[in-house]
Amino acid sequence: MNRRTFVFRTSGLVLTAWVAPTLAQVPSQKKMDRIAMGTLLFRYRFKQTKPKELATIKNELTLQDIPEHHRDRFGVSKLEFWSEHFESLDESYLAKIRAKIKTAKCQLLDVQLDSSPVTKPYDLASTNEEERQAGLKTVRNWMDAASFLGSTCVRVNPGKPKGSVEKSVESLKELTVYAKSKNLVIITANHFGLEMNPDVHVRVVKEAGPGIYTEPDFGNYPSDAALYSKLEKIIPYAYVVSAKVVDFNDQIEHVSYDFDKCVQLAERLGFKGTYMVAQWSGKFMDIDYEKVGDWVIDHIKKNIA
Repeated sequence: MNRRTFVFRTSGLVLTAWVAPTLAQVPSQKKMDRIAMGTLLFRYRFKQTKPKELATIKNELTLQDIPEHHRDRFGVSKLEFWSEHFESLDESYLAKIRAKIKTAKCQLLDVQLDSSPVTKPYDLASTNEEERQAGLKTVRNWMDAASFLGSTCVRVNPGKPKGSVEKSVESLKELTVYAKSKNLVIITANHFGLEMNPDVHVRVVKEAGPGIYTEPDFGNYPSDAALYSKLEKIIPYAYVVSAKVVDFNDQIEHVSYDFDKCVQLAERLGFKGTYMVAQWSGKFMDIDYEKVGDWVIDHIKKNIA
């Protein structure tokens, strides 16, 4: 049976039989409770990801600074850390970050696992078994760190564009068992791997689950007419939505795609979870990224219940 042919109604909203946790949640009383912010937006201020166009870093940040910074500047208490911004996975280092999260009364929602200066790359869809097993070990190490920090989720990449879907599913099945033992939820974004095909993305999530969900990323699909139909396929399986913006002009106006339409689409499809404030562009843009953060938060709030 096609998933879309079996539906039920609740409070006037049509939901599919497969219901992500966020689709079944009661809407938050405060809109800011549905907004999180990561470190990706401020990558120019981290020494690990400073672009070559900048000679020096103004107002440098580290992971230890983020809880207080995001709370005080934006009123955001839900956080996301990018793997590129970790200096170590040693417990003594992680303990300092955990203490800062606790002191700021924040919550670590997610650790984004991409490349990192402290671990090797991974490919969960590799047909080379030695390489796949090495990737599984890398991801488990990151899960240990995320769990130690008290994270809710870890974002894992299903595999490279030409990788094996079957091996990706096999890997993620193994990892969901480990994630459960660490009280973690696995989320998978449309992040330039085999999952960029939304049908493949849904297949991987359904076959590897339970315990694994999508993280629809507004900014990662091409900004063309197919953007919204692709998002429509993966949003019903979402745990978190990455409200990622791309290019801005000098007036801090987003020019890449219709951001409001994307948020409205997620809301129309019944998403009631957290939107992650993020930005990425292949271009160097010397703009005020705090104002970018303000823009994203403002536009999310305008479009959610």
